[in-house]
Amino acid sequence: MKFLSSYRRIAVVCHPNADPDCLGSAYALRTAVRAASPRTEVEIVVPEGINAAASKMVESLRLEFVTSLPTECELAVFVDMPSLDQLPEIKAALHSRRTPYAIIDHHTPEKDSLEGAVFSITTRISSTCEIIYNSIPKKYLDRQSLLALLTGLIYDSRRFLIQPNSSISAAIRIIRRGTDYAAAVEMLLNDQDISERIAKLKGAARVRIYRARDWLFATSRVGSFEASVARSLVDLGADLALVASGDSGPSRVTGRLSERFQKATSLDLAESVMRPLAERFSGTGGGHPSAASAKTAAGEEEALAAALSLVSAALGLSQDELKEVSTQG
Repeated sequence: MKFLSSYRRIAVVCHPNADPDCLGSAYALRTAVRAASPRTEVEIVVPEGINAAASKMVESLRLEFVTSLPTECELAVFVDMPSLDQLPEIKAALHSRRTPYAIIDHHTPEKDSLEGAVFSITTRISSTCEIIYNSIPKKYLDRQSLLALLTGLIYDSRRFLIQPNSSISAAIRIIRRGTDYAAAVEMLLNDQDISERIAKLKGAARVRIYRARDWLFATSRVGSFEASVARSLVDLGADLALVASGDSGPSRVTGRLSERFQKATSLDLAESVMRPLAERFSGTGGGHPSAASAKTAAGEEEALAAALSLVSAALGLSQDELKEVSTQG
């Protein structure tokens, strides 16, 4: 807070398709900086929209944001985002204006972005909201901020399935400060858009299944909602799901691992699959060990085949060990 309060105009920048963890972190950080340093102006920047899960949070908190980087910004703080490459226009604007930036994030760090930051907190825990809560004096967090942090924590920990000891402990501490757990859960209970439901069904209909030893991999193609479709395929029984969108290219590939598979293999989707995939096809990639994505210049089929090849290499699978399972009959 001492570092942030030394600036007069700050932009808290969210990643594309901002989710409750990202927005909850941004909201609480803005509230805390304003409380610690009333002279400091803080804007939340959401350059490329929010995801469906965050819509009710934005409405309930009356969360206001802008869509472009303010020209008078003295510092940009990237929350829940390890790489500036996820927002090329913002990155270019910072470079041209020589504006410094900071990173607060819980994903696998991206070396170049981290080295260029004037300040950073990067910790591999369940959510960025947990980092914000642990890092800010509690006197600067009001009830709405605590509610935002709890909501983001519940969302990104997948209701305490990811790093449960840490996420549950943090949630208990937030609740004891007067936050309503039921209200946080209510903010996440959005009715699924019919487009998302259609995407899930299409993803299941187009699935290709592979068996490797005792593991099952699933790949599919959809027009949107790749992350939701990938999660659905894991829920259906896949140990690993890779879902692409973009047809002939450029494409986006999103991957998800079951908790059992990740623990058994220690596969890091971000480091071993998505970042190498992005480098191969002139794109950007990153994320968590069990949830990551990449934007590539390749088409869907080529990108999925390359991602599956990278998975096989990381697991030490021979060509004979990865066999496609027929979905007919």
